Amino acid sequence: MAKSKYPHFNPDEHKINVKIAKVRVSSHSKHNINYHIVFIPKYRKAILTGDKLKEILMTIITGQCEDLQCNLLALEIMPDHVHIFVGAKPTATPFRIVNQLKGNTSRQLRRIFDDLKFLGFKNHYGNGFDSLWADGYYCGSAGHVSQESVKRYIQEQEGKKVFEYDIYECPEELKGQLKLGDFFG
Repeated sequence: MAKSKYPHFNPDEHKINVKIAKVRVSSHSKHNINYHIVFIPKYRKAILTGDKLKEILMTIITGQCEDLQCNLLALEIMPDHVHIFVGAKPTATPFRIVNQLKGNTSRQLRRIFDDLKFLGFKNHYGNGFDSLWADGYYCGSAGHVSQESVKRYIQEQEGKKVFEYDIYECPEELKGQLKLGDFFG
């Protein structure tokens, strides 16, 4: 199975716990919405290999995240799947993010690397496959405020300007230092 073949996505390497703590600000909201997205090539073929392909795929994904106004927090490309961790605005739905990332990377990679049109199969029949990626994907949301913290915040809302929270598995040196902003000012 893939778990034994490849090193798995390691959030600690990208300091994800610290990155998801940041509250982002837009014109009318303060938000912290983070998605962990995983998608695979058709038939889970191990075709995402080679430094040039990985570099181009990283460039395309980075550009698409900028277009979607998402913060690319982490990206790992394995031979048979891609892990992306993004911070998104409330207006960006996971479906839209995944749809744009998969559609654009599929078109551009198959334009540059002819062999990807045929998913690495030796015999090239017809015009190739219509897409590089399998139909499905995984999307998990990652937040930082515990249910107890939200409950306490609601109960203590009168007169309390700022409340503190700890990130799940937060590094010890950051515990108690992270605060959610003043929404009453």
